Amino acid sequence: MNSDSTSDTTQREPPSEALGPHPSRSAQPKGPRMLAGMGALLLALVVLGALAGLALPWYSARTLAAELQSLAAAHADGALRIRNLAHQEGWFSSRGAMDVEWLNQCSEDAADPVVVRVDYAASHVPGLRGLTRFEWSAAPAGAPGAPWQEMLRGGKLSGQGHVSFAGTLVSDMQLPELGLLARGESLQVAPSQGHLEISGRALRFDWVFDRMVARGNGRALEAKQISLHLDLTDRALGMGAVTLGLESLSTETVALQGLRLSSHTSQSYDRLDSKFTQSVRSLQFQGRSLNDLALVAEIKGLHTASLVAISRIVGETCAMRNATLGEQQQLRAAVKKLLLSGLSAGIPILKGGGMEGSLEGDLLLTLAPSPGDDVLLATQLSSSGNITAKGRLMPPDQREYALSTGLVRELPDGVQASFDYGAGVLKVSGKTMDGAMVQLGLQKFDAWLKAFLSDQAEDAPVEEPPLVAPAEAPRS
Repeated sequence: MNSDSTSDTTQREPPSEALGPHPSRSAQPKGPRMLAGMGALLLALVVLGALAGLALPWYSARTLAAELQSLAAAHADGALRIRNLAHQEGWFSSRGAMDVEWLNQCSEDAADPVVVRVDYAASHVPGLRGLTRFEWSAAPAGAPGAPWQEMLRGGKLSGQGHVSFAGTLVSDMQLPELGLLARGESLQVAPSQGHLEISGRALRFDWVFDRMVARGNGRALEAKQISLHLDLTDRALGMGAVTLGLESLSTETVALQGLRLSSHTSQSYDRLDSKFTQSVRSLQFQGRSLNDLALVAEIKGLHTASLVAISRIVGETCAMRNATLGEQQQLRAAVKKLLLSGLSAGIPILKGGGMEGSLEGDLLLTLAPSPGDDVLLATQLSSSGNITAKGRLMPPDQREYALSTGLVRELPDGVQASFDYGAGVLKVSGKTMDGAMVQLGLQKFDAWLKAFLSDQAEDAPVEEPPLVAPAEAPRS
């Protein structure tokens, strides 16, 4: 029985093939197959890399050629023109040249355009910074550029840069020393450098001059650390910031330190705001010394579309000297819309000081939106201002006279005057005055403005006596 039992058990055992392939047998072909698959993958990657390596330079070269053709077509006419574009396109590199011309189309005297010859070379081999790397140089050409050629002394404005993968154009720039000597006068400008970035409508530009000296005919001027900075979010509309700085300026009579001129323009919805700042750290002239001078001017709430239309028409017509009837009507419509929409302008900061005292002031002018279709400054306009003089800025006799009028308030260390005007009411240093003359002047201007906007005769209508607040005689 034991033998039968063993025999039955042996018969019931499934064959080894039914349990699956034997481990030793299946492992034998797996290694070669994996190696073959990895080899095929690596080969595919190499092929794709080679194709990309060939396609990217081709794409870069074609893009550069198309951009240059588009740029030349956009500037075929107008004050700034591109002429004689000669582009030699290659797969891995390109080169070429063009003439950039500027012609003052509003000049009454016929003159040849100022021509700048630009040479460039580009490499289309991709790098870490982008698809295209380039270098360029520019130099004046022709008779109008002769003075600049003399100043450059055979040198050129040059630069090198790249186009990033995002399409941003970046370039560093260098300008050699400039010099000129003629008729007993000399000019010398140290070598300078700059940086440029253009991305879509945005532009960023920086330039620095270390030193500039001009002498001759008993005069002298030296400036140090001159810098120009532009950071525009929309270069077509001029949105953004512009700053001009100068660390020091000296002439035979004036010494100035820390000059800064800046402007900032921004847009919110359909309105535009601009701010202009001028400041000087110290100023010496005629034996006097002033410090911390500042003037800030602002204009807010400008109707953007109207301002753009006015700027375009004035530019295209040479300040309306060569305007058609249609352009004149468009200008009037834009000016009217601008004034009807309202705005405000003023000087929020005016200050300065010295050994003899200090001066501070502010001024605000507001033009409220018109409720109707007519511009009426007599009702839309309001204004206020304040000025304070401290120390010995005013001589004693002038101070006493100002105080005697009752229009100036005395302070412990100076004097102060202010005014406020609105709705026909004029107040000076808190006292209500007769605003009839102000109203009369605004009514006359309204009549002239109405005639201008409607293109009619400029004869002002007869004004009715304005309604003003009762006058209060100044106290002595």
